[in-house]
Amino acid sequence: ELNIMNLGIVLDGEVNWMAKAKCKICGTELDTKTAYKVTDKNEKNKYYCSAVEFEEEEARKKKVADDKERVYRLICEILGVNEVLNTALWKEKLEWNKAFSDEFIAKYLEEKREYLSSAIARLSGTEYAKIRYISTVLKNSLRDFKPRVEVVEKPKVVVEEHYETKYKAK
Repeated sequence: ELNIMNLGIVLDGEVNWMAKAKCKICGTELDTKTAYKVTDKNEKNKYYCSAVEFEEEEARKKKVADDKERVYRLICEILGVNEVLNTALWKEKLEWNKAFSDEFIAKYLEEKREYLSSAIARLSGTEYAKIRYISTVLKNSLRDFKPRVEVVEKPKVVVEEHYETKYKAK
């Protein structure tokens, strides 16, 4: 006999309490016994609908982090430094990310790297001024930017036709 009573389930006269949790990705309410559980470094349990959903979310987070690092490295290269010390870069980056993803910004920086590097090299001023210059260029140029699409040529398929002759030479 199956009855739901007072948040517990009665199975053959025994009450089994179901612990509930929410999926960290989609917010679906789950039973902790059947949900996919991950324990983080602070020994806190996090629950997900499935292992596949968890893996996809981890891959997405890794891609976002990689794109952020790629943008930072490109800006350091354009500025000609190993590390940007001025925190204005992060403030400006927040403004760029309101309208564009890091992946899109990285594509722009890769295509315009030489132009930006030469323009920055001509500037004399502080790191802050150079960051503001790059920021202004990005704000004015990103909305009109179309990333290059590499055209991959398909290999030509050559079909050879062979004809059989039914005639014999005399």
